[in-house]
Amino acid sequence: MSNLHRYAGAKNHKITMNADTNLTDSLAVGSHPASSLQHPSSLASSSSINHPPRPSPAESGSTNPAIHAPDPEPWPEPVDGNLLLDQLARTLTRFVVLPTCAPQALALWVLHTYAFQFRDVSAYVGIQSPEKRCGKTTLLAILEQLVHRPVASSNISPAAFFRVIKDLSPTLLIDEADTFLKNNDQLKGILNSGYTRQTAYVLRPASSSPSPSPNTQADASSLPCAVARFSCWCPKVMAAIGRLPDTLADRCILIHMQRKTQHEHCERSRLLDPAPLTRKCARFVQDHAAEIASALPEIPTALNDRAADIWEPLLALADLAGGDWPAMARHAAVTLAAASLENSLLGSLLLDIFVLFNLAQTDRLFTRDLLDGLNGGLASRPWMELRKGKEVTDIWLAQQLRPYGIRPTTIWVGELQAKGYLKQDFHEAFRRYIPSSEVEALKAASTKPTQ
Repeated sequence: MSNLHRYAGAKNHKITMNADTNLTDSLAVGSHPASSLQHPSSLASSSSINHPPRPSPAESGSTNPAIHAPDPEPWPEPVDGNLLLDQLARTLTRFVVLPTCAPQALALWVLHTYAFQFRDVSAYVGIQSPEKRCGKTTLLAILEQLVHRPVASSNISPAAFFRVIKDLSPTLLIDEADTFLKNNDQLKGILNSGYTRQTAYVLRPASSSPSPSPNTQADASSLPCAVARFSCWCPKVMAAIGRLPDTLADRCILIHMQRKTQHEHCERSRLLDPAPLTRKCARFVQDHAAEIASALPEIPTALNDRAADIWEPLLALADLAGGDWPAMARHAAVTLAAASLENSLLGSLLLDIFVLFNLAQTDRLFTRDLLDGLNGGLASRPWMELRKGKEVTDIWLAQQLRPYGIRPTTIWVGELQAKGYLKQDFHEAFRRYIPSSEVEALKAASTKPTQ
């Protein structure tokens, strides 16, 4: 079955949840929202999609009925994708101070939330800030008004997480992720698997039923009870003070927010009128559904496999939009992916070791010399968070390098003998975990003439 025919429209449900929300009662919407799709060419002129009626609070047994907003009516005329993405990027920068390339990446991601059902990967966005008042919550509030079927939450349990996705196929906007992800391995595991359609499922026991739902797979001969399969696949944006967990950050387009200066000014978010933009996004995706589903965009060679998967659906949209967007999207992809790798914890450690070997212009370093270089003379580096202010020791360094197959050995430097490391043992780790853009930048800096 093609991605195009997997898509289904659903009402633009906009729900604010907490971890105790009873989704079974308050979010029941009848049949599964991702069950069928009419090809855009066969849609009625009103471009509306028929949906099962939402049960009343009395029918669902809920005293706290779900809040929902109507699905945006597609724009009445064909939409120029180039101009639409320009408008989205300008809208974001009106209200939030964003780092380089972030407006382009976020504009593409907003449009992707309307089209993710046509692809096999749904991009995540991770918004990180070093401390409070850096604009991450404001950015989430703006995105909430622009994306398709927003569901906002500042805390969510694993059960609520996959049930709301099953019921609504929403765009999830999760704030304060640093407060509840740290010790929640179950939710981190669900998030880690949820960016690809094929792997984004969790299995949970369910009551046996004579007529199981389409998502229930039961084999009474081999299982003690029925098993329900829930999808956790949808676009997601997560905001945190500090760092997202490494495995989750690796699946995100990372946006590093900083507190604005007194010379940087933004408009108040209440001035935003999102309706024209959401309607144009809906119309653009409706008109280009087939092309979005079948697109095979060219991927920049500088991206690793994970980054290529994440950016592919966004690059497909950029190519369809035309204008400067194909080039801008690829520049943003390479720039933000390189920044993410540079800011990864162990990736930054390997980069610093690479620099120390090159500064020494040697193929071997005693452990003590490597420790001296890591402990002194370097600015604040991401990997230093692992040490929590303590100096690097030989035992700690060996523990960090062991997963890469790198171990200390007895070496000779001139007439001196001691434990140390050979540069050749780092070659594979350097090649695989240090982005080529960083190496080129180091080469350029080393060959730059002094003034």
